[in-house]
Amino acid sequence: MTFPAVDTLPADIRDLTEEEVDASIRWLWRFSTPSGAGTGLVLDKDDLPDVATVAATGFALAAWCVGVDRGILDRGEVLDRVRGTVRTLEQTVPEKNGFLAHFVDAATGERQGRSEYSTIDTTLALCGAVVAASFLDDPDVTAAVDRMLERIDWDWITTVDDSGRTLVRMAWVASATDDYADGADGDGFVSQWDMTAEQLPMYLLAAGHPGVTAERAQALWDGFDKPVGEYGGHECVYERAGTLFVYHFPLAFYPFQRVRDRDGRDWWANAREASLANKAWCADQAARSKTFAAGLWGPAAGEGPSGYVVNGARPAGHEPRWDGTIPPVSLFGALALAPEEVAPALRVLRYEHPGAWNEWGATDGVNLEGDQPWYAGPRYGLNKGATAVLGAAALGSTVVWDAFARHPWIARGVDKLGFTAV
Repeated sequence: MTFPAVDTLPADIRDLTEEEVDASIRWLWRFSTPSGAGTGLVLDKDDLPDVATVAATGFALAAWCVGVDRGILDRGEVLDRVRGTVRTLEQTVPEKNGFLAHFVDAATGERQGRSEYSTIDTTLALCGAVVAASFLDDPDVTAAVDRMLERIDWDWITTVDDSGRTLVRMAWVASATDDYADGADGDGFVSQWDMTAEQLPMYLLAAGHPGVTAERAQALWDGFDKPVGEYGGHECVYERAGTLFVYHFPLAFYPFQRVRDRDGRDWWANAREASLANKAWCADQAARSKTFAAGLWGPAAGEGPSGYVVNGARPAGHEPRWDGTIPPVSLFGALALAPEEVAPALRVLRYEHPGAWNEWGATDGVNLEGDQPWYAGPRYGLNKGATAVLGAAALGSTVVWDAFARHPWIARGVDKLGFTAV
């Protein structure tokens, strides 16, 4: 299989990406719980030492495998940490019909505050677990991951809306005081995945379940909206808010460039077009944004000067929100998709903004709208995980893709969904 990214990155961009991938992997190792009840849980961000997320933990499971492959982590140490991590996810982290609590105590694994039980965060956790099981080929890890995959009750979490679409709900809450309870129905279910976003690997996990028929798996895939929009000559199925990470996260685990769905859609090419549309929109806002005028682009979700923010670009379902913050994970996430178009922005970030870097690599956010450049202090585990995995892919690594795609559960899911190889 020919790797779809550029054969050779420019030397300075390759060196920068090597540094960033390795720094991100080391962050994920350093800010995960080394032992005890919460073994392997990765912090949501490094200025909140008690709060971990299962999604960041999933990305770390995959990134640690990249670390072994790159020779910066010891395989034996990683195997020990992974064994503990899957044990934590299976036995300690609270779950409801297989779906994990989103935020958990880093030391104990107990549900943090009033955290919801999240379908997407469970998906990301299990995607990383599948990669680790396949890559390490350890019987204990394999068995634990299989049990976690099998215990998910997909019938419980799915619904059929008024138009007859079969949809996965976003989350479940245990009480009226839980996070997101304001948007829950009488049974505790919160919203549904009725739009194109970061949930694509979720359907692979569902389709791989022996209790999910091919007909139901395909109904889930067909159920979410796939609106087509265009900006700057780049056409794509778009996400409502136009936030960039939703196009990149699915590519971290499954090699969508190797298949087409039943509609003949190339989701890798779709992510490339969405990235280039984002870049074009940012360039067109240069007159009203110092950040974009400097050549940076990639509005997404992350830390901004006023706190966590979800920014976007065109195409979108409404006027995009933006405050001039760029999370560098957007650029490293797009690097495998469009290396020539990403390289200039990475050079701006690297050479003109030394304050955006430290021993853990790039900051989580850059904003140039004020009198002085603003750089985010804390790092988010989710973004460091995505940077590690997607950055490695830009360097030509197929370790995560190969491990994920060859797992029997995923291979079965792909077959049920009717994807065709190219």
